[in-house]
Formats: sequence, C-alpha cells, structure tokens
Amino acid sequence: MRNPSDFLSPDLARRLRGNLGLVALGLLTLALGEPMRTHAEALLTLAAPHGILSLQFTCTADAAQRILDSWDGVAMDHARSSLLWDSGFAPAYGIALLALTERLVTLSRHGGSWLSVLAWLPFWAASADLAENLLHYRLLDGGALGSMAMLPTLACGFALFKWGVLALWSVALVGLGLGFLVNRMTRT
Repeated sequence: MRNPSDFLSPDLARRLRGNLGLVALGLLTLALGEPMRTHAEALLTLAAPHGILSLQFTCTADAAQRILDSWDGVAMDHARSSLLWDSGFAPAYGIALLALTERLVTLSRHGGSWLSVLAWLPFWAASADLAENLLHYRLLDGGALGSMAMLPTLACGFALFKWGVLALWSVALVGLGLGFLVNRMTRT
C-alpha cells in the first residue's frame, strides 16, 4: 500500500515531514481551530450543552430539531461560521497528522503495510469531518427537518467514524512510540 505522501512530489513530501513543515502545519491547524472554537462557544444552550458538538453527536431528527430550535438567528450564523472554519480546520489537521505519522514511521524504521494504513487514518478522519460539515450545513439551512429526517443520523455516523478513526490513530501511534522506545532500550 502506498503512503499518502507518495501522491505528492518527493520534495514537497520531504518538506511537509520536516521540522519547519510540521510546525507550519501545526500553527495553521491552531489558527483555523481558534475561530471555530470561538463561534462554537456562542452555541451553548440547554438543548446543546456542548454547542456544535451536541449537534455532531445527535443521531435523531427530534433531538437535532430541539437543538436547532434553541438557536436564534445569531446563533445559527455562529453555527455556520463554526462549520466554515471547521471546513478549513479538517484538511489542516488531516495533513498535519498525516505528515507527523509518516515522519514518526520513518524515524521508527518499522516496516509493514499496517504503517501505511496508519498514515491514511488522518486523511479518512478529515474526509469524514468534511462530509459531516456538509450535512450539518444542510441541516442549518433546511428549517424543519421533515423530509431530511435522515440527515442527523448520517451526520452523526460521519462524526462517530471520524472520532473513532482519530482514537484508533492515537492508540496506534502510542503503540508505535512504545515499540520504538522498547527497541531502542534493548539495543543499548
């Protein structure tokens, strides 16, 4: 299986995995994440105690409608803005985590196709995040759910997939790091 960076020019892939590339990607991710978080804070209501995250994990039309009804016009604008910033944040964190993963895999000198799978996980998480955002945009613009009753379930599915993939990536990366440390300690 090919690594994600195999689809880039070797020079660009090397730069993204380098120290400066990783720092720049990390700063870009933070820069896009902060406005998203700021807009999301304006969405805290009794129906949405975690703001836009409450909508992400709402899998039924009734619960989604309660959240949407709890937001006035200003809050809906904040929700749209939060999703807009998240639509930039998702590719930024996806590329940053992908580059970091490939860098760590290269440093660990491990082989195996599962490492290529590990490198692809941030891409799939970011892709699910973008799909979820598109569905939430549609929810925000649709008014009463009616014929769109499946949208919250689909959006929730993408959100659960995204968070599950990121959790798997985190656990696998910790395992890779521990394996690297154990190998290093046994060589000395």
